[in-house]
Amino acid sequence: MTDLHQRFIGALNHTKPLSVGDTFHAGNTKTYTVVSISNSRNHKDVKSVTVIPVREPVAAS
Repeated sequence: MTDLHQRFIGALNHTKPLSVGDTFHAGNTKTYTVVSISNSRNHKDVKSVTVIPVREPVAAS
């Protein structure tokens, strides 16, 4: 996974296919939205996924 600035965030092993607009929880407990999916430069059977973090709502007190 990379962010919008093409910085590597981490690897994702996801059993279901992802689509642009999907959201998911990562191992770092953050939620991400998929903004782009493309073929990896190094491996033809691996996809490169670009994501943005989802802001969690602030709990009202």
